[in-house]
Amino acid sequence: MLKFTARSHRGCRREKNEDRFYVPPENGPFLFAVADGMGGHAAGEVASSIAIDLLEKKYLEQLQTLQQRDLQGCQLFLQELIREANDEILTAQRQNRDFEGMGTTLTTVILVGNELLVGHVGDSQVHLLNEEMCLQITEDHSLVAVLVKNGEINPEEAYTHPQRHLLTRALGTISSYKVDFYTVKPQNGDYILLCTDGLTSMLRPEQIKEIINRCQNLDLAADELIKQANNYGGLDNITFVLMRVD
Repeated sequence: MLKFTARSHRGCRREKNEDRFYVPPENGPFLFAVADGMGGHAAGEVASSIAIDLLEKKYLEQLQTLQQRDLQGCQLFLQELIREANDEILTAQRQNRDFEGMGTTLTTVILVGNELLVGHVGDSQVHLLNEEMCLQITEDHSLVAVLVKNGEINPEEAYTHPQRHLLTRALGTISSYKVDFYTVKPQNGDYILLCTDGLTSMLRPEQIKEIINRCQNLDLAADELIKQANNYGGLDNITFVLMRVD
């Protein structure tokens, strides 16, 4: 069983919020998502909205069958969903020149039995947290992630690198793309954090872990994460879903 709460904040510097998120009905299959839009004139929010609106539509259409699917079936559902979202964003670009260059990250989490299946494109992140650790499950599709992996910069330098916002993979940027999938089996009392980079660019993993463990209550922890991310500058939109396994 998962308990969850969600937050989305414009931050301190951005004029609008281009992030979107999805959480399920309380008694529905547990499917969550965040999308961080980018590019175009007013189009970042268009791209992220296309992705999340399609996810909600597909979720409601397949509500009954989704509960019966195994890991492989849920992965096929997410693969098709993300492919369709990519196609819809590309179509919107072709139909409206103001939308040219728009795109979005899309990271999804679905509970399958006692395992979590993650589908991921972009630099939004999923973390598994408890009192001892903060483990990033996803790998960022970004230039700085490549530089860190290749040993050209260290992880701390990635936070201030001038090209830290450049993505190597996002929906709507190319007609051919790849979705990364991960599975994780959380234990009772573990927290799962699904977030856009507006949170993780302001707060280090240890700070996030300390806040969550100190507050314990999901809503108090969520409010404190927003507060502290803004205290540290709030340079981007801040959106996340915080879950606890009970």
